[in-house]
Amino acid sequence: CVALALLENGVPTIGILGCPNLPMSPNDDRYVWDESETDDNNQNSRGCIFVASQGGGCYQLPLTPGILPAKRVHVTPQDESVMGVQNARFCIGVEKGFGDFLGQMPDIAKIIHGEDMALDEDGEIIKSCRIDSQAKYGVLARGGGEFYVRLPKPGYQEWIWDQAAGCVVITEAGGKMTDVDGNDIDFSLGAKLSTKVRGVLGSNGGKFHDALVQAYQQQESVRAKEDTKNTPSTL
Repeated sequence: CVALALLENGVPTIGILGCPNLPMSPNDDRYVWDESETDDNNQNSRGCIFVASQGGGCYQLPLTPGILPAKRVHVTPQDESVMGVQNARFCIGVEKGFGDFLGQMPDIAKIIHGEDMALDEDGEIIKSCRIDSQAKYGVLARGGGEFYVRLPKPGYQEWIWDQAAGCVVITEAGGKMTDVDGNDIDFSLGAKLSTKVRGVLGSNGGKFHDALVQAYQQQESVRAKEDTKNTPSTL
């Protein structure tokens, strides 16, 4: 995925995502190529560009010109008319070491989906898809998922270009992006985000985002208590 953003006075106002391998249909979850696919035979099924501007909405275009017209996209409705919070789908990275360094996401999923409904026998989140890059924001923007969670190694500072374009795309599609404490992210501090940003949460917004932030805080509280309990005491 190629991501471009325009910042004006430290605020992302234009976001563009070029996703050459992303299926064009939001209902197509074949994020990995089939064995029969080639560059020649998948031109009509793969390759998307997301373009969003502050106050102008978010649009999806085909990477190959002329196949389909630009279409305005929207996140999954926040009123649970299409999907309840308990069924929200996670869109997470392929390499856990980058996006979930401490392995917190399964515990977040248990809180959202239910203790016995969240994970498969391998400990993977059942209602999820794994895809790398900011293409995840495009997937959420068109209703192909509801939750984006990025929890890097403690102390890691995010580069603004890894989040700015996606921020415009998801917010202009009706969603929301914050840090793990539910605060808006400040892009005006230079090449990197604040050291206070310990992770990034994206969603379709409303009660879904509230539930995601609360689930993160809940598992963080439990984890902190377990760390304290397992820390040897000194006399």
